[in-house]
Amino acid sequence: MQKQWNVGILLFDNVDVLDYSGPFEVFSLTTNSANEVPELLTKGIPVERKPFKVWTISKDGGIVTSNNGLKITSDFSFENINQNLDIVIVPGGPFHAIETCIKDRELINWITTFSQSGRTIASVCSGAILLAEAGILTDKKATTHPFAYDYMGKNYPDIEVVRDVRFVDNGQVVTSGGVSAGIDMSLHLVGKLMGEDASRTTAATLVYPYVMNSI
Repeated sequence: MQKQWNVGILLFDNVDVLDYSGPFEVFSLTTNSANEVPELLTKGIPVERKPFKVWTISKDGGIVTSNNGLKITSDFSFENINQNLDIVIVPGGPFHAIETCIKDRELINWITTFSQSGRTIASVCSGAILLAEAGILTDKKATTHPFAYDYMGKNYPDIEVVRDVRFVDNGQVVTSGGVSAGIDMSLHLVGKLMGEDASRTTAATLVYPYVMNSI
């Protein structure tokens, strides 16, 4: 059984902060054993011992300005990434940011290409629209932010939009609802890979309620 996974979180200008920082925290604070949590919280655990290595990726690399102005420096660009990613998280943002991403065919093609590898790709919030545009959700059930239900249903009629759930798991493709639901989805992915005890430990470390509302 694999003991360590590489997680890539896609970034783009005007991305919602919690969409990427929530999953980042879940994977970064997951440990191989509950006994490691005190060490994690007091002096930190070297990344080599963590079950998940988490990287941020943007098209050109460098600084990305999040929605409402928070700036973050991405680890890699599409061209210079040197990690074999096992999971990619696609966050969302306001509609103007998503519409800009839809027009960016290099970004959409990067998402499509990764999905064709058969590894796990997951979206948070309106990031599901980018998966839809990339053709990943065709003939699948999916969820997104409640404000985007109608948009996705109208523009991508071959997708069954599921309302009022935190996330929808289609195996290698997982979508989650608005903003904080990315935390629930990430805890779910931890549980799929490491077992439910691991996801419960991570939720306790985050002081986050472990309540799964999904299909």
